[in-house]
Amino acid sequence: MKVPLEWLKEYVTIRLSPTALAERLTMTGLEVVGLHQVEKEAVLDLEITPNRADCLSIIGVAREVAAITGQRLKVPLAQGSRLKVQGKSRPSALSLEPSASVNVRIEDRAGCQRYIGRLIEGVRIGPSPDWMQRRLLACGARPINNVVDITNYVLFEYGQPLHAFDFDRLAQGTILIRRARPQESITMLDGVARTLSGDMLVIADAVRAVAVAGVMGGMGSEVAQGTTRVLLESALFDPISVRRTARALGVTSESSYRFERGVDPAGVEAASGRAAALLCELAGGTLRASVDAGTKPSKRTVIALDSTRVNRWLGTHLSPAAMRTSLATLSCRVAASGHGTLMRVGVPSFRQDLRGDVDLAEELARLQGYDRLPNHVPTSALPQDQGDSTPFWRLQSLRCLCASLGLAETISWSLISETELARCGFSPAQAIRLVNPLSQDHAYLRPSLLMGLLQTVRRNVTQGTAAIHVFEVGAVASRQEPVESVRLGLALWGTWVRDWHAHEPCDFFRLKGLIEMLIGRLCQGEVRFVPTPHRWAEPTVSTAVALNGEAIGVAGQVSRVVAEALDVEQPVWVAELSVSGLLKAKRSPTAIRIPATLPPVKRDLSILVDEHTHFEEFYRAIGEVGGTLASHVELIDRYTGKSIPQGKYSLTFSIEYRDPSRTLTAAEVDVLHQRIGQALASRFGATLR
Repeated sequence: MKVPLEWLKEYVTIRLSPTALAERLTMTGLEVVGLHQVEKEAVLDLEITPNRADCLSIIGVAREVAAITGQRLKVPLAQGSRLKVQGKSRPSALSLEPSASVNVRIEDRAGCQRYIGRLIEGVRIGPSPDWMQRRLLACGARPINNVVDITNYVLFEYGQPLHAFDFDRLAQGTILIRRARPQESITMLDGVARTLSGDMLVIADAVRAVAVAGVMGGMGSEVAQGTTRVLLESALFDPISVRRTARALGVTSESSYRFERGVDPAGVEAASGRAAALLCELAGGTLRASVDAGTKPSKRTVIALDSTRVNRWLGTHLSPAAMRTSLATLSCRVAASGHGTLMRVGVPSFRQDLRGDVDLAEELARLQGYDRLPNHVPTSALPQDQGDSTPFWRLQSLRCLCASLGLAETISWSLISETELARCGFSPAQAIRLVNPLSQDHAYLRPSLLMGLLQTVRRNVTQGTAAIHVFEVGAVASRQEPVESVRLGLALWGTWVRDWHAHEPCDFFRLKGLIEMLIGRLCQGEVRFVPTPHRWAEPTVSTAVALNGEAIGVAGQVSRVVAEALDVEQPVWVAELSVSGLLKAKRSPTAIRIPATLPPVKRDLSILVDEHTHFEEFYRAIGEVGGTLASHVELIDRYTGKSIPQGKYSLTFSIEYRDPSRTLTAAEVDVLHQRIGQALASRFGATLR
């Protein structure tokens, strides 16, 4: 939003320099992102947040300046020239009886709440005055002719979009606000013919659509050089309807930008009167008829405000009187409710973002100045009976645990494209599609975290990252499971740094070890990896993850086809686990291990086994035979080479033997170690090496 300082000064006295004014506005939440010079005049470039539609106008910004500087707001009269102003009154509509020559009918009251049409005759088309052209150029608009320029001028001035029709080109002098007919088309003012759908609101005459409501007018009814009679439109359209229509047609205009965010219901009449007065003054017209269809604005919204609560929220000590004074500068009507700290605040129609007491508290903080608010941190005691039992703290503890394992958290889009679905082996029928997606790249709810993790890997690889170790905690949903469930996703790529001089490539065993360490620290129970094929994974490097016999996730290497589609050459290792499955087996806070005081006795065991035998079976057998004395078992080597027969591979286990009450002798350990080797040989046909 570009605001010429010279234009702004017409409505409020400004004694600050442009730079100082920009700083004050920014500190009150109306960010000034640039300060430019246009024909030697200062122009503020403001970044308006979506909730502050009232500031998409010169008067709206002037109202903010008046509030923060303590000056008086001056608004132009509708009937007078641009030089006549009045302090407190808003622009009033020209009072005329409705005319039968202008027929306005609203068929869709949900899409159009109010429509004002004013017929102005005797208009002479020509260039607008230099002062108006200069201001329009400063706001980024191109002057066209006096009629069109006046509608744009009032749009920037009041924030209310207007449109001027050539009344003689409207069939039967009729304006009909309706939904588009099936396959109805219109050539808009940008010269592009577009086909409309039945949910789009249009302005039509007795024969055809002449404008797309709130978006853009159509060719054929526009004001041209020979126009003498103008029908001036000022309306209140539904923001959601305008937003959907603009997105579907791929059209963005100054009008749609404002209607999407919500215009002032009271400004419909005020802006219409202001524009009609300018047309009479600058285009030589005469107002002949005025039609007002629809519903007039309702009463102000009233919000109950407790000054004690506001001070507690903000950490301030503002008195009720100071709050009333501050809110009055925002055009709020404040009345005491009979209790000392309570008040009733009537919100002006142009502040549709003020809906509750928290919104008013934010306004008081803005006017007070964010930089002037106390900076002490409030204290709050955590209930003793909750700890990490709440869902929030459970997820936080899971995130902290993943970070402690050397993983960085990432957050990806929960909406994905059909291409991403197909790449990971999902069909569109398995996923939930949005009814009105903003784009095809975000048309489906993700059924898995895999898509986002792969995009994170691809993005970091293309930027030259040497190693990627990430995790994500997020919700997924599918047609099979329409209720959202929370998953934990892991992704590894590149190298893993063991210490300052050892760098190893990420592989399945690194991924498997991270999962085992994560589950071992968080949960109680036995974790198993069962070879299971998945469409996104390499056929021989894909497993299901089970905890206490219950499947909780998957892990494996992303297939070469998927990796090549992402332009990733080295292997990508991913896993996805159910958070509810992990928390279901969460370790009790009292289940702790006392550190051992006696040293262990270590032995290595190397065996030659059949390639189809799984590691978990050996691990379980060692635990069964070794019992509690085999306190730690770790696979330290898996080898296949020239000295190993085909169809076989060599495994080397490191076993720590420990008794918590005494030191084991070498002879005792040797007997138990031999017993374990004999058990593996008899159960699995393993050969001791």
